[in-house]
Amino acid sequence: MDKKQPLASVSTLRCTEEPELQVEVQEKEIPAEPSLNASQPIAEDKTGHAQIWRNLSSVPLLLSSFLTCLIFSLLYCLFIYHVLIRKHPQVGGVLFDGPTSNLLISIFSQVFALLSEALIRGLLDTLRTTLADREKGTSASAFFGISAATGWLSVFRIASVDAFRDVWLLVPALGLLFGSVLKFQATFDYYFSSSEIKTPVYAGLVPIDIRLLSNIRTTDLWVYFQSFTSILLAHPRYSVPFPLEQCTGDCTSFLMPGGLEMMRQVSPQLNLTAFHGGIFDNAEAIRVENSRGMALVFERMDPGFEFAWSEECIYPGEQLKDGVQLCLKQDGKSVIAGWTSCPEEIFGHHDCSKNASWTRTPMEWTTKMTAYFQFATVTYNRNNGSIVDIKASPAGLSDQISLSAADYITLFSKLLIPSAGETDALIITKINSIIYDLTWLHRTYQVTFPDQKDTPTSYLRNFLAVPLQFAVVATEFANYSIPADVLKAFFGEDGLPLPEVMRTVAVGGKSTTMLLIKEWTGWAFIGGAIVMLLVATGGVVWVLSRPVKVVGRIGIPELDILRVGGWDRGDENGIERGEQTDIRAGEPTPRGLTELPGGTVGRDQHDASSWKLAAALKYWRVVSVKGNGGADATLIAVPSDTRGKKRGSE
Repeated sequence: MDKKQPLASVSTLRCTEEPELQVEVQEKEIPAEPSLNASQPIAEDKTGHAQIWRNLSSVPLLLSSFLTCLIFSLLYCLFIYHVLIRKHPQVGGVLFDGPTSNLLISIFSQVFALLSEALIRGLLDTLRTTLADREKGTSASAFFGISAATGWLSVFRIASVDAFRDVWLLVPALGLLFGSVLKFQATFDYYFSSSEIKTPVYAGLVPIDIRLLSNIRTTDLWVYFQSFTSILLAHPRYSVPFPLEQCTGDCTSFLMPGGLEMMRQVSPQLNLTAFHGGIFDNAEAIRVENSRGMALVFERMDPGFEFAWSEECIYPGEQLKDGVQLCLKQDGKSVIAGWTSCPEEIFGHHDCSKNASWTRTPMEWTTKMTAYFQFATVTYNRNNGSIVDIKASPAGLSDQISLSAADYITLFSKLLIPSAGETDALIITKINSIIYDLTWLHRTYQVTFPDQKDTPTSYLRNFLAVPLQFAVVATEFANYSIPADVLKAFFGEDGLPLPEVMRTVAVGGKSTTMLLIKEWTGWAFIGGAIVMLLVATGGVVWVLSRPVKVVGRIGIPELDILRVGGWDRGDENGIERGEQTDIRAGEPTPRGLTELPGGTVGRDQHDASSWKLAAALKYWRVVSVKGNGGADATLIAVPSDTRGKKRGSE
């Protein structure tokens, strides 16, 4: 260029240590900048489809980000709704088990956050140049705060120095929440993937029928009590802890669903187990639908509780010169039980039957048992029969079961006291062995482990629960081992069938886990995604419908700002130039973007505080002006006319 352009006086910002930002004026020679003329058209107005197609071709990156985020978000929300909210991890032939779902949620949420951030940042980056096309332009704080090239810390600084009035500057940070909201208080829950293998069965438990149990051989009773007195309520095949509203304070509750071994296929005689015919050979787990089990509630009695020693207690063990005291008392439909054994100091002198003082003191180990019917869907491990999952019926507990203290006394007497004239050595040996076990248990915990007071009580709870578990086995055994006419003669015309309420369906399948989330977190994620997509859609539509030509992005923020900032154009950009007014005269003066605080003040090392630069930006605006000869619009900086005043509308 052979003609020198007129020089203009340019003011640069310098931040001082004063609380109020001060402006010092420095003179330097630069080419005159373009004037800001509000009446000058920004770009040629176009309407209709041509305008939309023109803008569509200008923002290919924004449109690709929008479509990618839209498609991924819809698919991800469907996944969340079906797998996590509806709790159906089986999608066609694909099973999203717990660990897999947990991994996918972590990956998909991060991808969603990245796509959302890319969409929002791309949209805001396009919007900031579009906002600069307005008559008043836009604030420099907003212009640079929503830039894709501005880091989170810088955005925070820009927003905080202006008291967070432009809260929307932090919108891109909201994407980070989507990666964590679904995991809030998420847990793993059991899931059963059913197959086509099904069969009708009888499953569950029946109440004690003393007519039947009192006629069972003592040796058969002994097998069950000897096997289960120490472990029944803790055995994973037969019982699980089961919290109940009725069980508060010093109380323990369990659910006994019956067990896989006691289940029988529906047939004229109850002699076909669930595995008969190899029907479940290829199943990993077996689920029994809505079977009737029993919920047992045990409450500890007060230390001073006493029984009627002669009417409510039995005293087996005399034949061994030893003694067990076992008492049962009726309490409505519940029973109260307690037991103890002859103390060590009396037993050592073989004086248990003569010295009865130990039978007249309050018992240390007592409990009250209440039983209810409870329907539940139970899943068992096919290989070892253990309970892997129980889902109780939403209806809650069914009827309370009437327990009889007299029936228990009858049953325990048969188990622990030889009948008069009993000569069967095997029966006597079995009875003596179980008495020895009980007395050893009591004296061991009385003398050696006196601080472990709950162990003998837990054995007592098992002792009371064994007849409830054994009753269904005895009923099944009687049905296929005793002739029907004998059953009818003894139990009536109907014989001794299992109740129809125990009839249900057993299903084979696969046992796994699923990711269980709080339902509100799933809906919060879906709602947030929908709101974000609606806002993004509105922003894209607004950009495409603008009458001015939208400045496209190439995806490299540094080069994008060079393209629209006119930093490399010099005088060849054809910008219409006018007279400038020095900032000291109180009028806004256009500046090139290099004259913003980051381009001038930042060059002085002693004034390069990032906080000061962020504070200085709020006194500037960014405006788009049209170039001559059809050149693209150029962004320029204008000192705000609200310096030192309360900020108006941006």
